[in-house]
Amino acid sequence: MWSNFYAKQNWLPVYIRTMEKLAPARCAFLLILALVVLPSVQGVEKVKVELYSEALCPYCADFIINYLNPFFNNGLIDIVELRIIPYGNARVLDGSLICQHGPDECELNIIQTCAIRLWPKVTDWFPFIYCLETLDRRTAAKNWKSCVHPSRLDLEPLIECSATPLGAKLEMEFAAETDRLQPPHKYVPWVLVNGEPLMDNYEDVASYVCKAYQGNKPAVCSRLEHETIKTQPAGLCVREYVSQASY
Repeated sequence: MWSNFYAKQNWLPVYIRTMEKLAPARCAFLLILALVVLPSVQGVEKVKVELYSEALCPYCADFIINYLNPFFNNGLIDIVELRIIPYGNARVLDGSLICQHGPDECELNIIQTCAIRLWPKVTDWFPFIYCLETLDRRTAAKNWKSCVHPSRLDLEPLIECSATPLGAKLEMEFAAETDRLQPPHKYVPWVLVNGEPLMDNYEDVASYVCKAYQGNKPAVCSRLEHETIKTQPAGLCVREYVSQASY
């Protein structure tokens, strides 16, 4: 009986030798599989979300606080390339900036622009802009420095940028970008998803992001599928109403 058992085990050394011969081919197959599959996962493009805003528009503040800030907690920021362009309904006349809500808004727009340009990583500059938008609009231009330390930015570079011609130059670049919008913006907040304006559906930006993303979606997207899309925004700062206060 035992002789028959050991005879049947003759296959074992043969099996081991065969697997040793196949190991390089197996590794090569797995490597090829990884090269094919991984790029298809990692290569999914992020959804581009662009907000054209102005610092003292209450509806821009509401959008940043209640609609963009949650992206950093619900996983949407991982699938989004977020940009904020702080110029909004301003105008450039004879080389001077004229802002809808007065010179304080021009100053704050430039401060936001400097933060975005000096710290290109969204997780660096967004907390600062979020903090600015939570300040009392009447005193924000005086108290903006209180947002620097909590957001872990450096005060000196911000001052050097915003209080010198560099800040104005960077803001003029955002002015030119805003003026090139097609169709032209009619109000702020003006929100684009992959280049398409959401018009007055901007409060549903999260749903539009989920629909646009082609990869594995965060869990929040499943919940958003069952929510009704809003048709009326909370409010708008209309473009036509620009004061003659310059900066």
